[in-house]
Amino acid sequence: MSYGDGAPMVLVHGLAGSTAWWVRNVNVLSRHRAVYLIDLPGFGSMHRYAEQFSVAGSAEWLAGVLSALNLSRPALVGHSMGGLIAAMFAARYPDRIEKLILAAPAIALLHKSVLRYLVPLMRQVAYVQPGFLPTLVRDAARAGLLTLLRASRELLTIDIKQELANIATPSLLIFGEHDRLVPVSLATKLQSEIPGSCLSVLPRAGHIVMYDQPDLFNKAVIGFLSDLAATNSATNSAGR
Repeated sequence: MSYGDGAPMVLVHGLAGSTAWWVRNVNVLSRHRAVYLIDLPGFGSMHRYAEQFSVAGSAEWLAGVLSALNLSRPALVGHSMGGLIAAMFAARYPDRIEKLILAAPAIALLHKSVLRYLVPLMRQVAYVQPGFLPTLVRDAARAGLLTLLRASRELLTIDIKQELANIATPSLLIFGEHDRLVPVSLATKLQSEIPGSCLSVLPRAGHIVMYDQPDLFNKAVIGFLSDLAATNSATNSAGR
């Protein structure tokens, strides 16, 4: 699904997500660039294609999608698991994207067990805005328990740390101040592992940072895409 005109932007959702998770962002972002919303296999409108998806193979799957859409050097925006996928893509296909934006990227969850993951998950669900709960429940139900468990296990064990140093694309990390799944305490470490990246921490935002603080999120994204040098200074100041 795409909106607007101009240089493209591709939005990739996270675990149990769908294109609906960007509902508070699309209208604003599409005033500046064409926006493409992608449902990963097994999720959202692609829930019947779960067998086609693996976290490990997701960067190659995304490369095929961008080729099919004939998108040349888009800006790539990924949330949570989508952030991990976007980071893998940037490391493996450096010439195929213009800029990289990682929102609460699940890269920092490495090597936790699914059971240990449940505690912060429940704490984060309690922080979810009431208006977002129907979307969360619907998308989780469409994906199904087996798909969620399989993707969670893979997400929590895949290690791309060695690949992060290969990211040469200008990159922005966006974290939520109250994120319990990918806590802001890990943001600086991740920033140091992605060369030249900058960081923005949004106040009063949880894990679904683009929904919790849409105005601040949209402003950070638009600023980063339009003026990287100015945004580097602004977002590093805001994030510390």
